[in-house]
This record gives sequence, structure tokens and C-alpha cells, in this order.
Amino acid sequence: MAPALVATIVAMLPNFLLAALIVQIGDDTGLTVTGLGVVIGIFFAMAALVSPAAGRASERLGWANGLRVATLLSAAALGMVGWFASGVPVIALAFAAAGIASSLVQTASNLAVARCVVPQRHGWIFGVKHACVPAAMFLAGLAVPTLAFTIGWAWAFRIAAVVALVTVAVIPGREGPCTLTPRPSAVDRSKGKPSTPTYLLIILALAVGFGIGAADPLGSFFVAFSVSIGVEEQIAGLLLAAGGFCGILARLIAGRAIDRVSQADLVVIAVMMCIGALGVVILNLGGRAGLILGGLLAFTFGWGWSGLFTFAVVRDNPDAPAAAWGIPQTGKFLGAALGPVIFGIVAERVSFGAAYWLSTGALLLGAGLMVYVRKQRSVTPTAQPGPGP
Repeated sequence: MAPALVATIVAMLPNFLLAALIVQIGDDTGLTVTGLGVVIGIFFAMAALVSPAAGRASERLGWANGLRVATLLSAAALGMVGWFASGVPVIALAFAAAGIASSLVQTASNLAVARCVVPQRHGWIFGVKHACVPAAMFLAGLAVPTLAFTIGWAWAFRIAAVVALVTVAVIPGREGPCTLTPRPSAVDRSKGKPSTPTYLLIILALAVGFGIGAADPLGSFFVAFSVSIGVEEQIAGLLLAAGGFCGILARLIAGRAIDRVSQADLVVIAVMMCIGALGVVILNLGGRAGLILGGLLAFTFGWGWSGLFTFAVVRDNPDAPAAAWGIPQTGKFLGAALGPVIFGIVAERVSFGAAYWLSTGALLLGAGLMVYVRKQRSVTPTAQPGPGP
């Protein structure tokens, strides 16, 4: 799983490097706060558009070849920004390619989990895999004081591109003995149907869309917001890294815990979203002091529930986990695509405060929808996992 996890981190680095270095990149390329939201929206929109094709490609190529192709594409996108980003169009084109790479990395790494990890450890691996996102944010935050203010922001992207190429070199040449969970036959796949009714899966798609749409801008605009209230850019980068570290711990602890209890309750996810919403309020109203406490709560709880949600959907639909997850995943990608765009537009044309109030409302609305689905259909604690995500 190590190459799959590193490839996942590399695939998310463009987003968080751009967010962490937005002040310097904006000075050199003319990228504004609204433009930041649009570019990140392009990343997730491309990921959403190619997800079905990426899934089929991963099945045909195998997880190792899928990771290799995706990581090469990530390296190309990072290198394009690091060496050739003279203006916003080049950055947008690079992020479109990075979005395709991210989609392929997700499907290939999920296939690696299905093939190489026993079902009794899926919760832990889900937690580790989802922790790769805040890990990328952690590294991007460290890049501000260590690279941007020493050798320049472009070198952060160039070094990341080199890391991506090294990752390609260590991905196994063949999949080897990873056959712990055999590939289901076409007949077996056709028999399985989701246990959760379709209308509830659609509501879950809305819930996760609101939640991700509110959570993603936390990392994307944290540095820009911090600088706007008088925090030095280097300090803002370190605070972003601390938020990423909190997100890592939250997802790892949650993943380990659900393997022990074999279930993830949607009410627990809703509570985490509500605590995260409180953190966003403190972040919004607390000034410079609120960045620490509010950021801690927002990044830990408002952003740390995604692994639990994936596990809950998969575990509640053991006969057809992939089919069940397909609907909420659509909502997840739409939230990830639209959230930063809307946040950036509101932040630049109205204020950061108004944008954070929108994020607060979205988290609370997502939590309410989670509770509604939980009341309509209880998670079955004794359900056994299916063939894999």
C-alpha cells in the first residue's frame, strides 16, 4: 500500500501548494482569490467527469499500472506550474490534468485496497488513505517558510514533481501476490444490489456534497484569510501545516476505532460536522486568536469524518459496496468542485466572513441530512464487508 499512499499525497499536492503559496503566486501570475477557487474547482470538476472512465481504466490496467500512469500525469502537472506558469491559463490547464490524475489515483488505490488488504483492516486503511489529503496540506504548509521564502514558490512545485517521478520508480512492476480479496466475477457483481434505498443514497450524496463543499475551502483559503487579518505568511503556513496534522490524526484514529467496533454511525459523523461548524464560527469571529482554536476544531472534526462516511456506506451495503458508493461519490465530487468556487467568489466580492458563514451553514445542513438518513435506515452492526470498496 505504500506506493498507493504516496501517490495519493502527490496527487493532492497541487491544490494545497497553490493555496498555501497563493500570495506569492498571485503577485507573479495575477491569480486572485476568485481565481484560486475557480482553478481548484476545475481540478475537482475534471476528477468528477473522468471518474467512471478512470474506474474502468484501473480495472483494465491493474492498480500498479493505474498508479504509475496517474503519478506521471501528476508529475507533469506539477512541473508545468513550477517551470511554465507565467499566467492563469497555464495554471488552469495544469490543474485540469492534475484532476484527471487524482481521479485515476483514487480508483487505482481503492483497487489496491480491495486486492491487498483483508476486510478486517479496511477501516484502518480507509483512515490512512483519507489521511493522505491532510498530509498533502501539512506538507504544503511547511513549504511556505522552508521553500517559498528561501528559494521561491516555483521550487515547491518542482520538488514535488521530482518526488512524483521517484514515486513512479518505486511502484511495483507487477501486482505480485496481492490476491487477498479476489476480483468478483461479472455474474457475482450483477447479483449484488445496494441495501440502502436509492433515495437515501441521493440524500447522502447531498449531505456529503454540503460537507465536502464546506470542508475543502478550509485548507484552500486558510493562508489567504490569515494574511488578510494581519498574520504573517510564514506563520499562516505553519498554522496550515498544524491543521493538516490534526486532520491526519483524526482520520487515523477514526479508522482504527471503526475496525474495533465494525460500524460507523451516521450520527457520529453528524456530530463531528457540527463540532467542525463551531470551529468555523470561532475561526471566523475569533480574529488572530481564533485561528488556533477554531482551526483545530474545524480541521479535526469538520474535515476528519470522510473516512468514516466511506466506511459507513460500504459496510451498510455489503452486497454491492461499489454500486452504493457511486451515488454519494457524485455528491462528494460536486461539493469539492463547487465549494471552493463559491467560497472564493463570496470572499472576494463580499468578505471572508460571509464565505465562512456559508461554510458553517453547509456543514450544519449536511449534518441534518445525515441524521435524517440514520433515522430512516439504521446501520446494521453485524453486516459483513463485501469484496472491497
